[in-house]
Amino acid sequence: MLSYAQSSFFVISAMVMSVVIVAVLNRAWPISKRKLVNDVTGWQLGILGTTYGVILGFMLFTVWNDFREAEVNANREASSLLAVSRIGAGLPSPERETIHALGLKYAQATIDEDWPAMQMQQDSKASERVAGDMWRVLAELKSDGPGSGSADHLENVLKDLSERRNLREQEFQDRLPGILWLLLVAGAGATVGSSCLLGNDNKWLHYCQVLALTFVVAVTLAAIADLARPFEGAVSVTPVAFERALALMQ
Repeated sequence: MLSYAQSSFFVISAMVMSVVIVAVLNRAWPISKRKLVNDVTGWQLGILGTTYGVILGFMLFTVWNDFREAEVNANREASSLLAVSRIGAGLPSPERETIHALGLKYAQATIDEDWPAMQMQQDSKASERVAGDMWRVLAELKSDGPGSGSADHLENVLKDLSERRNLREQEFQDRLPGILWLLLVAGAGATVGSSCLLGNDNKWLHYCQVLALTFVVAVTLAAIADLARPFEGAVSVTPVAFERALALMQ
Protein backbone atom coordinates (compact mmCIF):
# COMPACT_ATOMS: atom_id res chain seq x y z
CA MET A 1 0.00 0.00 0.00
CA LEU A 2 2.90 2.38 0.74
CA SER A 3 5.68 3.40 -1.61
CA TYR A 4 9.27 3.62 -0.38
CA ALA A 5 8.96 7.42 -0.30
CA GLN A 6 5.76 7.28 1.75
CA SER A 7 7.24 4.75 4.17
CA SER A 8 10.38 6.86 4.61
CA PHE A 9 8.32 9.99 5.20
CA PHE A 10 6.21 8.19 7.80
CA VAL A 11 9.26 6.86 9.68
CA ILE A 12 11.08 10.21 9.65
CA SER A 13 7.94 12.08 10.73
CA ALA A 14 7.41 9.70 13.65
CA MET A 15 11.03 10.11 14.78
CA VAL A 16 10.87 13.90 14.55
CA MET A 17 7.61 13.92 16.51
CA SER A 18 9.10 11.78 19.29
CA VAL A 19 12.10 14.12 19.60
CA VAL A 20 9.77 17.13 19.80
CA ILE A 21 7.73 15.43 22.54
CA VAL A 22 10.87 14.77 24.60
CA ALA A 23 12.05 18.37 24.12
CA VAL A 24 8.67 19.75 25.22
CA LEU A 25 8.62 17.46 28.26
CA ASN A 26 12.11 18.58 29.26
CA ARG A 27 10.85 22.15 29.37
CA ALA A 28 7.42 21.55 30.89
CA TRP A 29 8.37 18.79 33.32
CA PRO A 30 11.99 19.00 34.55
CA ILE A 31 14.12 15.86 34.37
CA SER A 32 14.79 15.96 38.12
CA LYS A 33 11.08 15.62 38.84
CA ARG A 34 10.51 12.92 36.18
CA LYS A 35 13.29 10.84 37.72
CA LEU A 36 11.21 10.55 40.89
CA VAL A 37 8.59 8.49 39.02
CA ASN A 38 11.04 6.46 36.93
CA ASP A 39 10.26 3.32 38.93
CA VAL A 40 6.58 3.55 38.06
CA THR A 41 7.13 4.71 34.47
CA GLY A 42 9.82 2.08 33.89
CA TRP A 43 7.58 -0.71 35.17
CA GLN A 44 4.75 0.53 32.98
CA LEU A 45 7.04 0.74 29.93
CA GLY A 46 8.35 -2.79 30.54
CA ILE A 47 4.88 -4.35 30.68
CA LEU A 48 3.49 -2.20 27.88
CA GLY A 49 6.53 -2.67 25.63
CA THR A 50 6.51 -6.44 26.06
CA THR A 51 2.79 -6.71 25.33
CA TYR A 52 2.97 -4.41 22.32
CA GLY A 53 6.10 -6.14 21.02
CA VAL A 54 4.28 -9.49 20.99
CA ILE A 55 1.29 -7.95 19.18
CA LEU A 56 3.53 -6.20 16.65
CA GLY A 57 5.58 -9.32 15.96
CA PHE A 58 2.49 -11.48 15.57
CA MET A 59 0.88 -9.03 13.13
CA LEU A 60 4.06 -8.80 11.05
CA PHE A 61 4.31 -12.60 10.94
CA THR A 62 0.66 -12.90 9.89
CA VAL A 63 0.78 -10.37 7.04
CA TRP A 64 4.07 -11.86 5.80
CA ASN A 65 2.48 -15.33 5.66
CA ASP A 66 -0.51 -13.90 3.78
CA PHE A 67 1.85 -12.16 1.35
CA ARG A 68 3.74 -15.41 0.68
CA GLU A 69 0.46 -17.28 0.16
CA ALA A 70 -0.64 -14.67 -2.40
CA GLU A 71 2.68 -15.07 -4.20
CA VAL A 72 2.42 -18.87 -4.24
CA ASN A 73 -1.20 -18.73 -5.42
CA ALA A 74 -0.25 -16.43 -8.32
CA ASN A 75 2.43 -18.91 -9.39
CA ARG A 76 -0.04 -21.79 -9.20
CA GLU A 77 -2.59 -19.85 -11.23
CA ALA A 78 0.03 -19.32 -13.93
CA SER A 79 0.92 -23.03 -13.81
CA SER A 80 -2.76 -23.94 -14.23
CA LEU A 81 -2.96 -21.63 -17.23
CA LEU A 82 0.07 -23.31 -18.77
CA ALA A 83 -1.54 -26.72 -18.15
CA VAL A 84 -4.70 -25.55 -19.94
CA SER A 85 -2.65 -24.59 -22.98
CA ARG A 86 -0.72 -27.89 -23.00
CA ILE A 87 -3.80 -30.08 -22.58
CA GLY A 88 -5.60 -27.99 -25.18
CA ALA A 89 -2.91 -29.00 -27.67
CA GLY A 90 -4.42 -32.52 -27.62
CA LEU A 91 -7.89 -31.34 -28.62
CA PRO A 92 -9.26 -31.61 -32.15
CA SER A 93 -9.23 -28.61 -34.44
CA PRO A 94 -10.59 -25.89 -34.25
CA GLU A 95 -10.90 -26.16 -30.44
CA ARG A 96 -7.13 -26.65 -30.20
CA GLU A 97 -6.38 -23.29 -31.82
CA THR A 98 -9.15 -21.57 -29.86
CA ILE A 99 -7.88 -22.77 -26.47
CA HIS A 100 -4.32 -21.79 -27.37
CA ALA A 101 -5.43 -18.28 -28.39
CA LEU A 102 -7.51 -17.93 -25.21
CA GLY A 103 -4.54 -19.04 -23.10
CA LEU A 104 -2.42 -16.25 -24.59
CA LYS A 105 -5.27 -13.79 -24.12
CA TYR A 106 -5.69 -14.81 -20.45
CA ALA A 107 -2.02 -14.24 -19.71
CA GLN A 108 -1.98 -10.89 -21.50
CA ALA A 109 -5.19 -9.77 -19.77
CA THR A 110 -3.76 -10.70 -16.37
CA ILE A 111 -0.48 -8.87 -17.01
CA ASP A 112 -1.82 -5.80 -18.83
CA GLU A 113 -5.19 -5.30 -17.12
CA ASP A 114 -5.61 -7.24 -13.87
CA TRP A 115 -2.30 -6.34 -12.25
CA PRO A 116 -2.31 -2.60 -13.07
CA ALA A 117 -5.90 -2.40 -11.81
CA MET A 118 -5.02 -4.15 -8.53
CA GLN A 119 -2.05 -1.82 -8.02
CA MET A 120 -4.48 1.10 -8.32
CA GLN A 121 -6.93 -0.53 -5.85
CA GLN A 122 -9.40 -1.22 -8.66
CA ASP A 123 -11.18 -4.42 -9.67
CA SER A 124 -10.67 -6.01 -13.08
CA LYS A 125 -12.65 -8.84 -14.67
CA ALA A 126 -10.51 -9.15 -17.80
CA SER A 127 -9.04 -12.59 -17.04
CA GLU A 128 -12.37 -13.81 -15.66
CA ARG A 129 -14.07 -13.05 -18.97
CA VAL A 130 -11.40 -15.01 -20.84
CA ALA A 131 -11.85 -17.94 -18.46
CA GLY A 132 -15.57 -17.84 -19.23
CA ASP A 133 -14.75 -18.16 -22.93
CA MET A 134 -12.61 -21.23 -22.15
CA TRP A 135 -15.52 -22.85 -20.32
CA ARG A 136 -17.80 -22.20 -23.30
CA VAL A 137 -15.34 -23.90 -25.65
CA LEU A 138 -15.24 -26.91 -23.32
CA ALA A 139 -19.05 -27.01 -23.14
CA GLU A 140 -19.32 -26.96 -26.94
CA LEU A 141 -16.69 -29.69 -27.18
CA LYS A 142 -18.63 -31.94 -24.80
CA SER A 143 -21.95 -31.23 -26.51
CA ASP A 144 -20.55 -32.50 -29.83
CA GLY A 145 -20.10 -36.02 -28.49
CA PRO A 146 -18.90 -38.14 -25.58
CA GLY A 147 -16.16 -36.51 -23.55
CA SER A 148 -12.63 -37.54 -24.49
CA GLY A 149 -9.76 -37.93 -22.08
CA SER A 150 -8.32 -34.55 -23.12
CA ALA A 151 -11.66 -32.84 -22.53
CA ASP A 152 -11.92 -34.34 -19.05
CA HIS A 153 -8.37 -33.28 -18.19
CA LEU A 154 -9.11 -29.81 -19.55
CA GLU A 155 -12.16 -29.55 -17.31
CA ASN A 156 -10.07 -30.38 -14.25
CA VAL A 157 -7.36 -27.79 -14.96
CA LEU A 158 -9.99 -25.17 -15.82
CA LYS A 159 -11.55 -25.78 -12.42
CA ASP A 160 -8.17 -25.27 -10.78
CA LEU A 161 -7.51 -22.13 -12.84
CA SER A 162 -10.87 -20.63 -11.84
CA GLU A 163 -10.30 -21.46 -8.18
CA ARG A 164 -6.87 -19.82 -8.22
CA ARG A 165 -8.26 -16.76 -9.96
CA ASN A 166 -11.07 -16.44 -7.40
CA LEU A 167 -8.57 -16.84 -4.55
CA ARG A 168 -6.43 -14.05 -6.04
CA GLU A 169 -9.52 -11.85 -6.14
CA GLN A 170 -10.24 -12.61 -2.48
CA GLU A 171 -6.64 -11.89 -1.47
CA PHE A 172 -6.86 -8.55 -3.27
CA GLN A 173 -10.09 -7.56 -1.53
CA ASP A 174 -9.03 -8.63 1.99
CA ARG A 175 -8.15 -5.73 4.29
CA LEU A 176 -6.72 -5.55 7.79
CA PRO A 177 -9.68 -4.73 10.11
CA GLY A 178 -9.83 -1.18 11.43
CA ILE A 179 -9.89 -2.37 15.04
CA LEU A 180 -6.46 -3.97 14.55
CA TRP A 181 -5.06 -0.76 13.07
CA LEU A 182 -6.47 1.13 16.06
CA LEU A 183 -4.72 -1.32 18.38
CA LEU A 184 -1.40 -1.01 16.50
CA VAL A 185 -1.42 2.79 16.33
CA ALA A 186 -2.65 3.29 19.92
CA GLY A 187 -0.11 0.78 21.19
CA ALA A 188 2.68 2.56 19.34
CA GLY A 189 1.67 5.90 20.82
CA ALA A 190 1.44 4.50 24.34
CA THR A 191 4.77 2.67 24.14
CA VAL A 192 6.77 5.52 22.63
CA GLY A 193 5.01 8.03 24.87
CA SER A 194 5.98 6.06 27.97
CA SER A 195 9.63 6.06 26.89
CA CYS A 196 9.47 9.84 26.49
CA LEU A 197 8.29 10.23 30.09
CA LEU A 198 11.42 8.66 31.56
CA GLY A 199 13.82 11.02 33.30
CA ASN A 200 17.48 10.77 32.29
CA ASP A 201 20.26 13.21 33.23
CA ASN A 202 21.97 12.45 29.94
CA LYS A 203 19.59 14.17 27.50
CA TRP A 204 21.33 12.94 24.36
CA LEU A 205 21.24 9.35 25.54
CA HIS A 206 17.53 9.71 26.19
CA TYR A 207 16.99 11.18 22.73
CA CYS A 208 18.87 8.25 21.16
CA GLN A 209 16.86 5.70 23.14
CA VAL A 210 13.54 7.25 22.13
CA LEU A 211 14.65 7.57 18.51
CA ALA A 212 15.73 3.92 18.38
CA LEU A 213 12.40 2.71 19.79
CA THR A 214 10.42 4.99 17.48
CA PHE A 215 12.41 3.83 14.45
CA VAL A 216 11.78 0.13 15.12
CA VAL A 217 8.07 0.65 15.79
CA ALA A 218 7.53 2.94 12.77
CA VAL A 219 9.41 0.69 10.34
CA THR A 220 7.42 -2.33 11.52
CA LEU A 221 4.12 -0.48 11.11
CA ALA A 222 5.14 0.61 7.59
CA ALA A 223 6.05 -3.00 6.73
CA ILE A 224 2.68 -4.25 8.02
CA ALA A 225 0.83 -1.60 6.00
CA ASP A 226 2.69 -2.60 2.85
CA LEU A 227 2.50 -6.38 3.23
CA ALA A 228 -1.17 -6.31 4.27
CA ARG A 229 -2.07 -5.53 0.64
CA PRO A 230 0.04 -7.97 -1.38
CA PHE A 231 -0.72 -6.54 -4.82
CA GLU A 232 -0.06 -2.88 -3.97
CA GLY A 233 2.80 -0.74 -2.69
CA ALA A 234 6.57 -0.95 -2.88
CA VAL A 235 6.71 -4.63 -1.90
CA SER A 236 4.09 -6.48 -3.92
CA VAL A 237 3.39 -9.71 -5.79
CA THR A 238 4.39 -9.30 -9.44
CA PRO A 239 2.96 -11.04 -12.53
CA VAL A 240 6.34 -12.55 -13.41
CA ALA A 241 4.86 -16.08 -13.32
CA PHE A 242 2.33 -15.10 -16.01
CA GLU A 243 5.07 -13.49 -18.06
CA ARG A 244 7.00 -16.79 -18.02
CA ALA A 245 3.83 -18.73 -18.89
CA LEU A 246 3.10 -16.34 -21.77
CA ALA A 247 6.61 -16.77 -23.14
CA LEU A 248 6.30 -20.56 -22.99
CA MET A 249 2.90 -20.56 -24.70
CA GLN A 250 4.15 -18.29 -27.46
